[in-house]
Amino acid sequence: MTSADIPPREPALETILRTSWETFHPGQHAPLGWLTHTTAQILSHLRQTHTCTPPDNARHPDALDLFHRQLREALTDDVRHEQVSIDAANSLLEVLDLPLLPRRWQARLHLPLLIDVTATTREDAFTTAENTVEAALADLPAAIEWDGQEGYESLGGDLDADEPLRHDGDHTAPRLTVRDT
Repeated sequence: MTSADIPPREPALETILRTSWETFHPGQHAPLGWLTHTTAQILSHLRQTHTCTPPDNARHPDALDLFHRQLREALTDDVRHEQVSIDAANSLLEVLDLPLLPRRWQARLHLPLLIDVTATTREDAFTTAENTVEAALADLPAAIEWDGQEGYESLGGDLDADEPLRHDGDHTAPRLTVRDT
């Protein structure tokens, strides 16, 4: 038998865990004992769960599914109790080709939005547009962060003959018109 006939060995669990840690924590050393403890816990769990012989496995095809579910649940609890980072847990799940744990994300979007409003000054136009957007999105679980009017663009138009003339203190709701750009 030549070396070409020998199938490549699977990487050791320690190697997978070390690579996973380095992937998600570049330049940081794993906490003292983390690799040994995590490896021992996983191997202990595997020995307890997978001690049946191949014929028993044939009679219990869902044993692997049970292990996968228990592993995900254990990792979820560890992440919830801040014993393992979600990145490390997801790295392990990814190596085992299991669904990753869901996480919360905060997505910051910059949307070009064109709104027709009636106002007397450029600043009033921006304020009215901001108020219109806030009112339209009031029921959504979102926070709007206005960063000033430096990047804003406005084009003054003709007199809005449909808008009744207002006196100081009169406020009417602006019309929200969104156009495809």
